[in-house]
Amino acid sequence: MSTIKLFLKEKYNLSNYQIAQLIFLLKTLSSELSKMLIMGILFRKYLSLYLFALLIMICLRCTTGGLHFYTYFSCLAASTIYLWLAVVLLPNFMLHKAVRFVGLLLSLLICYYCSPVPSKYRPEYPQALITRCRNIVCSFIFMYTLILYILPENQYLIIGFWVVILHSLQLLVAKIQKKGVCVS
Repeated sequence: MSTIKLFLKEKYNLSNYQIAQLIFLLKTLSSELSKMLIMGILFRKYLSLYLFALLIMICLRCTTGGLHFYTYFSCLAASTIYLWLAVVLLPNFMLHKAVRFVGLLLSLLICYYCSPVPSKYRPEYPQALITRCRNIVCSFIFMYTLILYILPENQYLIIGFWVVILHSLQLLVAKIQKKGVCVS
């Protein structure tokens, strides 16, 4: 590792802080990719559905944050349970379109009032970024709601619905854990 640091310092004239940031980025990427690969193996029978759910989850999570688990295995376990619920268990419960619409509306409101919830290692976001994150996630959920009602019902859309519902619920829990309230 010290050889890599020395190389980066000499070749690219990077500071110790910049090198630490690069190493953090590489560790984070390898950690996240390995978790996705492990879950991909676990969900191999549902691979396309898992990938779709993961895509929706990443879109929501990158914008709003949520519950954070600070060890590799606790994060892997929580993500696996979350995706198992969204891909395997909850799609077995067929809800009427009106109930799904109300669920997505409530999710939109929760995501607006409770997001973003960054990791404890990140500084508080400025108000402009909070507003931008809220607008992005609400636009995403609104568009997903429209798609859910325009396109014929299928397994992917139902799974996406459950990802949005689960995401908003974990976001609500994360916000309550962090601040005790959802309005900032």
